[in-house]
Amino acid sequence: MIHTGQRKTTHNKVAQQENRIQALTQLLSYYKEITETVREPFIILDKELYVVTANHAFYRTFKVLKRDTQDKRIYELGNNQWNAPELRELLERILPKHRVFNNFKVTHDFPVLGQRTMLLNARQVDSKQLILLAMEDITSQQKLKSDSEKLTRTLIQERDKLKQLNGAKDEFVALASHQLRTPATVIKQYAAMLTQGYVGKLSKDQTNMVNIVYKSNERQLEIIEDLLRVARVDDGKVYLEKSACDVTQLIDAVVEKQAVLFKTREQTILLHKPREKMVAMMDRKLMSMVLENLLDNAGKYSKPGSEVTIDMSQNDEFTTIAVHDTGVGIRKVDRHRLFKKFSRIDNSLSIAVNGTGLGLYWAKKILDLHGGDIKVDSKLHKESTFTVRLPIAAAYSLSYITD
Repeated sequence: MIHTGQRKTTHNKVAQQENRIQALTQLLSYYKEITETVREPFIILDKELYVVTANHAFYRTFKVLKRDTQDKRIYELGNNQWNAPELRELLERILPKHRVFNNFKVTHDFPVLGQRTMLLNARQVDSKQLILLAMEDITSQQKLKSDSEKLTRTLIQERDKLKQLNGAKDEFVALASHQLRTPATVIKQYAAMLTQGYVGKLSKDQTNMVNIVYKSNERQLEIIEDLLRVARVDDGKVYLEKSACDVTQLIDAVVEKQAVLFKTREQTILLHKPREKMVAMMDRKLMSMVLENLLDNAGKYSKPGSEVTIDMSQNDEFTTIAVHDTGVGIRKVDRHRLFKKFSRIDNSLSIAVNGTGLGLYWAKKILDLHGGDIKVDSKLHKESTFTVRLPIAAAYSLSYITD
């Protein structure tokens, strides 16, 4: 015989169970409303890993029907396509303990979709009664990443090959230039001895011939020196010895050194000196060579009788030196080539003017080493201005170039 108290207890248990089922149904309805707004596939599993529901994105993506999905264990879906050992371990062992896992990657040959890589994220909800499992198709991203990595490896290999070839080329240039300089220097010495009468007085024709040999040899030595300078700077073997330098005195010395050459061309140099003393940290020897190159170019590419102007200025950041000429000018399309190795610009005077196309390349390297820069403004057939800037503050008293 069942007592009244027992009936009451049983009734309460049934009521609690019904309330729990009702609450769970409402909760599932709530989750479904949320997941239907999400564009990525979602499924909701119970604690036994049976599919309670799924959003439209899941059915649409995997092209499956609701009757083949709901109330099925996740491992049975789509011809057991989710039955991966790693996923089983995550869902059955790790997830109950840690309540969440992120970015688990599954690659599988799906019957309808073909091979796809899916990123899975799961989280327990409702006091461990339900599991939300989200799926993101990252196949295209993975392929892009794989292709990018492959391309990067290929580019690195090609870069290394080019560096080896460039190193071999620079080594050859340096070696060949060094070997050429010795005999060229000997020719210069003996040609000078002939003109000075060490083996007797030369006739006029003999003197002319020796002078031609001497000038040609001087030109060869200039080319060799250009090659050696560039080889050293490319190899990271050019060092700066910076010191506080009076910029006006430096330019005065450069102008004086170029004076005979400009007189030969019937050209003049006008130097606008500042009122106050200008001091900059620089390697005096190398900067002298840079300015000599700019001044020589200004004269070479200007007509006889023209004037080259040098302007100087200084502020809290930079020392600026501008070399202005009224020569042949440079076309806009050619300006990017000016500071490249072995690059010469065609103009009305380029055939008559000797050059290796290395001077401006080397000058820019030296200015880079100083932390400075060089730019050019020009009007074709009218004028050109090369402007050099050097920073006032020097971070180091000894620097070097590395590629």
